[in-house]
Amino acid sequence: MRTVVVTMILLASGHARAEAEIEMGEPANDGYCDYVQGVASAQAAVMFAPTVFGQFGLIEQAAGAANPDIQSGGLRLISGVRVSLDGIYKGLTTRDRARADCRRHKALSQISGETQYIALDARAKVLDAALAETDKILGQTKDDLDARRTTAQEATATRLRVEELRQLATQTHREMGQLPPPSGSIGGALRAFERADADVESYEGKLRRADAFDVSIRVGVDQFLDRSDANPSPYFAVVAIGVNLGVLFQGRANERAAAGRRRLLKSGRDPLTADATGERLRAIIEAETKREQETAALEADLRRQHDALTRLGGEESKRYKQTVWFELIKIRAEHAYLSAHLRAMREVIGDGGGP
Repeated sequence: MRTVVVTMILLASGHARAEAEIEMGEPANDGYCDYVQGVASAQAAVMFAPTVFGQFGLIEQAAGAANPDIQSGGLRLISGVRVSLDGIYKGLTTRDRARADCRRHKALSQISGETQYIALDARAKVLDAALAETDKILGQTKDDLDARRTTAQEATATRLRVEELRQLATQTHREMGQLPPPSGSIGGALRAFERADADVESYEGKLRRADAFDVSIRVGVDQFLDRSDANPSPYFAVVAIGVNLGVLFQGRANERAAAGRRRLLKSGRDPLTADATGERLRAIIEAETKREQETAALEADLRRQHDALTRLGGEESKRYKQTVWFELIKIRAEHAYLSAHLRAMREVIGDGGGP
């Protein structure tokens, strides 16, 4: 009986943690990458494309014109196309930043979602295999009740235990449906996440630096429409370069931002990436390793009890053997969950899945 009580406590704590972790999971096809890359492409489209400009009206000739004349104004048309070279650079960097953000999201999904899916799948396999046996148990219980070899209360208790296993299996499959299935090897996902996060900050720093530059090319036509002055060529082409001197003071600020981001990520205080730090993952591994050892010992204890009751025989032993069997299945499922989760977590942080 002591073994059964300890088993129930362990199962309750593990199930509560699974429910907490399921909220962190996100489906692999959740649309995040489409969102960030779509936004980046929309922004880059404006940055890449040339700007068409035009002016028409009584426009005074500039005082510093190359060929000033007596008539300084008139009906004038200025039109052309402006291409922003710094805009093209910003557009490319914006798209690179979105791709890095997508890689970061996928790595985070592997860390918090796919590892959980692998563990739940291991639990589901144990429960599904056990449910095939419960049909035989229910049939035997019905026969025993009809033959008055068992009481109605004991038969009801058996049906309740079967229903408990069914509910646990159903909930496990439901949680799996809310998580991304493994999309490939999860080895080194933590390092991939850290690299992608650093890339995001690097591209953001490049965009901040690019704001200090304004490099453009303008080509077009500048023509007075109501004058007969001889104008050998109304066309023009101009390269304009502007530099904000604040760029000279950006270097240290960008370095400080990158260093601060690395510290924030490592501290685990970023609410979006709290479970994606090496320290946090190793703490989970340490805690679950102890629980995995405890469940392994409990499983072995329950299996010995079940085997002993099988050898003993008799109606009383059979009823108690059923009780032990149900507890054995639950603890076996929990042990399978913990073992699979530990292997996946060790693979994520690059420990090779070893003990």
